[in-house]
Amino acid sequence: MSTGRDILIIEDDRDVVNSLRIILESNDFTVRYAYNGKEGYAKIKEKTPDLIILDVMMSTDTEGFDLAYKLRDDPQYRNIPIILETGFTQKMAEEGPERFQHILGESWPVSYFMEKPVDPEKLLSTVQSILKGGR
Repeated sequence: MSTGRDILIIEDDRDVVNSLRIILESNDFTVRYAYNGKEGYAKIKEKTPDLIILDVMMSTDTEGFDLAYKLRDDPQYRNIPIILETGFTQKMAEEGPERFQHILGESWPVSYFMEKPVDPEKLLSTVQSILKGGR
């Protein structure tokens, strides 16, 4: 039985999408997914999700950030909670923070930040907390 809560995963790694989908669907969430920011934005316009799980680095290193900022600037979508899941900190450690200063200097347009690989229990508790209004 579905909780009726619609979660949209926007992630370019199909294995990660499948892992997240299985975790969430087995806990009665309705899950939709997209493999890039453009496809994800189209799905948001089709039906506004209750929560978005968004990868940072897809076709570009900042595609997820770019979509998150676009959503925050749009009154229709600015209140959708976003969990940003990424290996971004690893990439920043490898390439240096100066390459990402334009992002680091901004206030982050997300509800929560989660590093890959995502821990299933942490994911579920975070999703449940956000959807209950806890974050």
